[in-house]
Amino acid sequence: MRIKTLLLAGVAAGVVGAAGVASAAEVMPGGALDIKLSGQFRAGVLFGENDSISGSDPGYGMYTNNRFFLNVIGKDDGSLTEYGGRVRFRLDNGRGSENNLIDRSWLFLRGGWGDFRAGNVEGPGDEMKVFSSTIAAGTGGVDGDFNPAFGNPIFTYTVPLSGAATKVVYYTPSIAGFQAGVSFAPDDNAGGLISQNDDSDGGGRQHVEGGISYKGGFMGFDIVSSVTAASAKTTVGVGPTANTDADINGVMGGVSVGFGGFNVAGAYGYNGGDAPDVNYWNVGIGGGFGPAKVSLEYATASGDAGAGLGDTDPTAIVASATMGLMPGMSLLTDIGLYDTDLPNSQESFAGLVAIDIQF
Repeated sequence: MRIKTLLLAGVAAGVVGAAGVASAAEVMPGGALDIKLSGQFRAGVLFGENDSISGSDPGYGMYTNNRFFLNVIGKDDGSLTEYGGRVRFRLDNGRGSENNLIDRSWLFLRGGWGDFRAGNVEGPGDEMKVFSSTIAAGTGGVDGDFNPAFGNPIFTYTVPLSGAATKVVYYTPSIAGFQAGVSFAPDDNAGGLISQNDDSDGGGRQHVEGGISYKGGFMGFDIVSSVTAASAKTTVGVGPTANTDADINGVMGGVSVGFGGFNVAGAYGYNGGDAPDVNYWNVGIGGGFGPAKVSLEYATASGDAGAGLGDTDPTAIVASATMGLMPGMSLLTDIGLYDTDLPNSQESFAGLVAIDIQF
């Protein structure tokens, strides 16, 4: 028994000694920066009619929308500069590597002089936009997980975006509630690899986005507004007559006003250039009632759908709701009436119901 006790004591001493060596070498868990993990698990049911979704008529199906955010953050005490990076993992359906992606990843430097970002990240045209879905419940209403009207390319609610293409972004400090931002993406199809930086395809090139926003209050009203704009080179048309160096551009203004737990938001925009002109506008109203939040949106556009389809005026009316069930867990729903206004198309009813867990 004494021999066993001595052996255990020796092992314990060795472990303590090893820990002491590690401490002396300052090997710290996580390295020099703080690491934070957050994200969402979401699973639900899609349903619709008139081929709103694939499947039988009325169609139905299951879907997932899972996201994981990894944030690495540090701060320099001398310059008071925050720095680090962020990665967004998209893990949906479990069907293979094509559905398990790092679809956002960038580094940042942030201080009293502003916010600089570089990598695969959205630009100001996306991040600073204010429109009806700014106040939407559910998964985001018109801008939510599912909207069959967007099968029509003329149906839009924002300026031409570069998405998560590799780019540089700069945001000014907020001064008296005002902030500005600008970004530049050489190629919308670039995903961070040099071999993908090829401007010979039909995607957007030399893509510039900009925006100015305001956040403040007046006589008890909460006000958020913005003007966003974008410009890029792209290919318009097909075949020998295609313009491979066409200009596309757009500008949009939006505002959201909140008072007493209720919000109204909307936007108007115009996209054009060498592409067909499109005018669009949207409006939404929403409010909170204890653990519940509801909203109603109307969105429409007007312009040439292209491909010989002529002018079209697609519309969407979407009602959304969020019901808190437990801490970090909610029931989400978006239900809409959609009309793409394309030849031989019909009005359709579609929606979704999902369980969402945020962590």
